[in-house]
Amino acid sequence: MSAIPFTDRELKRAWRELSAMALPAAGNTRTNPHRLLLFYAVECGLKAVWLKRQNRSLFDRKDIERTGHNLRHVLKELKVGTGLSLPEALQLQPVTQNGAQEPRKGDINILHQAWRYGGKCTSPTDNDCESKLEQVLNWIQGELK
Repeated sequence: MSAIPFTDRELKRAWRELSAMALPAAGNTRTNPHRLLLFYAVECGLKAVWLKRQNRSLFDRKDIERTGHNLRHVLKELKVGTGLSLPEALQLQPVTQNGAQEPRKGDINILHQAWRYGGKCTSPTDNDCESKLEQVLNWIQGELK
């Protein structure tokens, strides 16, 4: 994986901007592009909190390679407790390949792929995943004041 280091300032700015863009226009419901931005807002925010707690200003290649998109891993390292958690396993609608239904399952790391490529989470649902990410986003807000 090619990794580029980012500063705490960059991560905080990305968290703020992505959080704002993740909200749908008034009267509309959130769609996969909004959800994807929500996912990335949480990822940037968690990594900014992680840096803050370590009294560091650079999320470097080693950090990126260790965490990737694993938000559960970052939450665990931040020791936020079980009250603030993300789904461990995800299931998407199955696809048909060669006439057979093929299940699609994975952990939280596939969530950004599912929403990026237009997938639909069935267990937990997209709405359930959104709700959990919003809870984490609210927690981040308190940590990065």
